[in-house]
Amino acid sequence: MSSISGISLLRERARKAADLVERHDFIRVYTHHDADGISAGAIIAKALLRAGKSFQISFLKGLNESFDYEKGELLLFADMGSGYADLMSEVDTDLVILDHHIPNGEIQPKRNLAHVNPHLVGMDGTYELSASGVSYFFATELGRNRDLASMAVVGMLGDKQKIIGGNAEIVREGIEAGVIEEKKGVALHSGKLRDALLKSLEPYLDFYGREEELKEFLRKARLDGDRDVDNLDDDEIRRLADAVVLRLLQMKTYTGVFEQIVGKRLILKNMLVKNSVMLTDVVNSCGRAGVMSIALSLLLGDVDSLNKAIKINDDYTIQVLEELKRRRDEVREGFCIRYLVMEDGLSASPIATTLSRYIMADKPLIVVNIKNEYAKVSARTNEDLARRVDLAEVMKVAAEKVGGRGGGHRVAAGANISAEKVDEFLKEVDRLCCAMLA
Repeated sequence: MSSISGISLLRERARKAADLVERHDFIRVYTHHDADGISAGAIIAKALLRAGKSFQISFLKGLNESFDYEKGELLLFADMGSGYADLMSEVDTDLVILDHHIPNGEIQPKRNLAHVNPHLVGMDGTYELSASGVSYFFATELGRNRDLASMAVVGMLGDKQKIIGGNAEIVREGIEAGVIEEKKGVALHSGKLRDALLKSLEPYLDFYGREEELKEFLRKARLDGDRDVDNLDDDEIRRLADAVVLRLLQMKTYTGVFEQIVGKRLILKNMLVKNSVMLTDVVNSCGRAGVMSIALSLLLGDVDSLNKAIKINDDYTIQVLEELKRRRDEVREGFCIRYLVMEDGLSASPIATTLSRYIMADKPLIVVNIKNEYAKVSARTNEDLARRVDLAEVMKVAAEKVGGRGGGHRVAAGANISAEKVDEFLKEVDRLCCAMLA
């Protein structure tokens, strides 16, 4: 199916969701706590405010957490729901799901249901459209909301998606609306070039704690570390891009990330933080730090939240960089996977994402973070390996075997299991990956 026909079918589903919303005065919204979920929440909040609807928005780490609702109100899930057909079938009120995860079965609704998901219309929710993108299409059916395209960029970047399919359509509409601008550049934060390179997590350049290497990097590239990233001229951008690609090649980084790092930069003209890479990281950091409300306020234009959010991002980035430096030597080899088991670590997700994309790209990487009697699992691989290994299926099957739940995308998935089952779970994950790679 072409992306044009897929988008058309998605809009039809989004129209049904908008129709259902228009029949209710109050909407109870639950969304995920990462960059995609928070930006989806911001789009929904802005669209509902403009439509004159009352609502309450809450953030969940996943549907393993409980949620409340009352009969007669509308319950809306963003960035979750599709992978829990059994749970959604039990909801006894009108229901809207705006998600991009792979559905795990058909929902049997007790009341009215509008289910908007790219996978249901022949599109790829892993690369072509995130939950914030789905929420954007919903918002444009609810009212004149094309200016919210800039918020959707945060979700697509946060979920490491490509500017293709539905995402490309959103960027195109955002440019037409005057809220997105494309520029040449390298995906780095605004500010001094030296600081941006030293603390960069996406791309991860491994300069943290290696200041002499950074100094030599800048010298060879004939770049001034005190120059502002946003003020680099075309020749400086070219030299920086060449130097970054060379370093990543030396690190044995998965080359598929290069197109996301060098070439175009998206400027979000109606956001408080206009650098899309920087805004994505700030929103994600707030989510990981458990202060989603600050990120939501930032996206909705609250000036008072700006400095708070940037400070949270600075602190969180250093914590992740320190954790990466400490944990990378603890990674162990399975037959077909690598794995890392942490006790009370910062978070499994950023460690898994960074190491699998930039340092250990030749095998799927499974990171387990044990806290008390529970274990949170993040599984990551790259696009090439994902053609053979479906991590969403691996996480689902392995987690269910040990009494947990799992799912996600082919390239990025997760699970929640009991701490006592970690060894058994990892053995099953390794077995499943070997079977798929055989």
